[in-house]
Order: sequence, then structure tokens, then C-alpha cells
Amino acid sequence: MNQRSTLFFLSLGGWLALVAGVAGFSVWFPKFWRAVLPLEIPMSRADALLVLGGESQARPVEAARLFHAGVAPRILVIGTGDHETNRRALLKSGVPADCIVVEAKSESTLENADFAKPILESLGVRKALLVTSSFHARRALATFQRRLPGIDFGVATSRIGWWDTPVGRGQEDRWAMIEFFKIPAYWLVHGIPPWTRAD
Repeated sequence: MNQRSTLFFLSLGGWLALVAGVAGFSVWFPKFWRAVLPLEIPMSRADALLVLGGESQARPVEAARLFHAGVAPRILVIGTGDHETNRRALLKSGVPADCIVVEAKSESTLENADFAKPILESLGVRKALLVTSSFHARRALATFQRRLPGIDFGVATSRIGWWDTPVGRGQEDRWAMIEFFKIPAYWLVHGIPPWTRAD
């Protein structure tokens, strides 16, 4: 998907989300956002795994799996609120404490990138794999690429099993809908366009 197509579909998604009460929304919207928002850019080797805050069940489990698979020697837990829950989940999954670094002050995806920057620089990280939810992957990758252009970023997504239930699917779709407002806001306010180097 090229940049113009990405922009078109993301803009269209924002407008369509405004009319969420239209009949059939629950049928077409899940298919639509899954075709536009998710990104999966795997890395066989990285200097660090970055667990982004905002979901503390699937993200640390996926990061631990990647760690044990030898993808990266350290994990950076980013974001206030659920940082301690994510750290404990990593420890429970067998990740050694000295392989975990915590950034506990950032409160948004933008701050995740900005506050992680000095930590990643001090660790000499040149390749990093973001671990986040599929609906958040595009904005997360675009933000980190724009704010830390000297680092090569990949993305690994994770999902909570509960999102496969009828009630859980509704929650996941609502979070995806929010992305169609946050993405243009990041572009207009912070100068972070919705496309990535992968587009």
C-alpha cells in the first residue's frame, strides 16, 4: 500500500467511524480496520524488545516468547500505569530481572518514543522490535520511526484471547475505532503522518 492509498483509507476510516450508528457497522468495521491498521514487521534479531503500555495481558507474554526465542537480549517496558504489571508478567514468564529495563513516566505513544530515546541511545540500540496490539501497530511504528530515525524498528503484534469472544470483539473494535481519531490527530498536532517505511 503506497502513502496516498494509506492516507485515503485512514481518512476514510475516520469519517466512517463518525457514522458508527449506521446499520451494519458491526459487520463492516471489524473487516475494515483489520485491513488498514495492523502491521507485522518481524525481526529475527534485534537489540531490544519494546513492550508498549496500554495492554498488560498479551503484550508481555508475546515479548517473553520472543525473548526466549533469542530475538533480543533485553526488554524495555515503556509507559506508566501498567509498567509494573508488565514487568511482573515478564518475570513470571522466566525473563531475568537484569534483562528488563523500565521507563515508567510516559503517558502516550508520543511520550513512549520520546522517553525511550535516551534509554535506547544509552544501550546502543540500533534495531528494536515494538510489541503492541494490532490496532495500535501503525501509529506506534510511525511515531517511533519519526521520533527515533536512527533506529530500525519492527513490529510484533499480540492479542488477548478474550477478544475472540462476542463481548471481547466489541472492545477490540472500539479501541480500533479510537485509532482513526488518534492517527489524524498525531499527524496534525505532532507532524507524524500515518504511513511508515513499510508502506
